[in-house]
Amino acid sequence: MSNPANQIEVHTPVDAGQVLQVPLLPALINISASIAGNGSVVSDVIIANGYKAFAFGCTSSQNGTVSIQRYLDQAGTILQGAALTVSLTGGTAAILNNSDNHPFQSMVITVSNSSGSAATLTNTLLLLQSN
Repeated sequence: MSNPANQIEVHTPVDAGQVLQVPLLPALINISASIAGNGSVVSDVIIANGYKAFAFGCTSSQNGTVSIQRYLDQAGTILQGAALTVSLTGGTAAILNNSDNHPFQSMVITVSNSSGSAATLTNTLLLLQSN
């Protein structure tokens, strides 16, 4: 897992406009672009750093799911409700938005491949936003 302090340092808004946003690319949150057949990739614990809203998007070459589990603590040990999920359809972009207003300090993203063949992820991005 990456050092949460490193993530906090990069949580600097892109622009100080109407709404603060921070895009986190796959390398920063440790989401691999390749998933083995019937396998999964799991991100590092991602520190929310006060951002309340988020959207995670990706395109998988195979069917599968995206699941985001939120936690009350920064270590990712105290669950905050059930995981948010969205289905992936091969070749089609999918987006998972934070759908409630529950407080959280960290999250973990899991992308699963339900196909027996390897999957490739493209257009992967986690966008944190204040609201």
